[in-house]
Amino acid sequence: MPVPRAQARVFAQTSSVENEMGKSAPRIPLAVWLTHPVVPCWTLDARQIRRLKAELPQARVVVCRDEADFQRALPQMQVAMVWRFRPEWLPQAPRLEWIATPSAGRDYFQAARPGLELTYGSFHGRIMGETAAAMVLAVNRGLLANREAQAKGNLWPRDVLGGVMRTLAGTHAVIVGFGNIGRWVGHYLKPFGVRITGVRRHPRAAPRPGYFEPGDRVAGMARLDALLPTADHLILVLPGTPETDGLMDAARLARLPPHAAVYNLGRGNVIDEAALARALARGRLRAAALDVFREEPLPAGSPLRTAPNTLLLPHASAISPEYLDLYLDEFIPLFREKFPAD
Repeated sequence: MPVPRAQARVFAQTSSVENEMGKSAPRIPLAVWLTHPVVPCWTLDARQIRRLKAELPQARVVVCRDEADFQRALPQMQVAMVWRFRPEWLPQAPRLEWIATPSAGRDYFQAARPGLELTYGSFHGRIMGETAAAMVLAVNRGLLANREAQAKGNLWPRDVLGGVMRTLAGTHAVIVGFGNIGRWVGHYLKPFGVRITGVRRHPRAAPRPGYFEPGDRVAGMARLDALLPTADHLILVLPGTPETDGLMDAARLARLPPHAAVYNLGRGNVIDEAALARALARGRLRAAALDVFREEPLPAGSPLRTAPNTLLLPHASAISPEYLDLYLDEFIPLFREKFPAD
């Protein structure tokens, strides 16, 4: 994956060359390859690299600038911190015990062998919850409708907003995928007076959130069809698995009331996008705010591109300057637990 020039200079200062194994090298070889060609906060910067080295003196941190660097480092590594790992790289990594990634999505990794541990970031909820709340506010407080009206030439669209703006108090959010991220979504919506129903496979597997009030609840997936007609906000925060594929098909979308809006911050496989676009075009749904899609980037010819009352984000709901700092807050204690310093 190419690295922008400014980022390449940072990694040149802390490259794997300066981290070659020597007599004074720490014990646990840790390859770090976290670069992103577009989003700066998804590339580990020099300050964060210094923090990693300072707080993990028992590690020999090898910073990799690109895939070639990473593959050269693999034969000696016990731990890899990466965005992606190809199964064909496993034979090059006989000592590898642990692959750690900031990503929350399990669908990005297929690498597996006995004794190899994979861990994922669990910090995303506090960032993505803000994005979900912003989407709900944009739909219900008229920001989306105002933008569309002005784009069509109505430069003072009070007539439009007078028919669409709603307060959130007393509305009902059905959050499908009520894990860590889903609970944060509810946390951010609750101060606006939104009633929360979280939907998950095992409703008794997690404690009731402390922000719940009478009327809030957690339900099993078997209750989804019954809940859809009661939803003002259907918020999807589901992983991309065979079980979630096409979950919101045309029949389920039709169960939503016309005043409902659909929000997706999980994975794009969950929604029948053509059926959603048709429902929006026919006025059968109020709006949609989507961050993820079955094919990414979303094709230019997708019917969602021209569907009315639709907000499209480029899989960006977790972007934040604190992103990798929050991940290091998780990773460093976990590393210390697995590999205590002498």
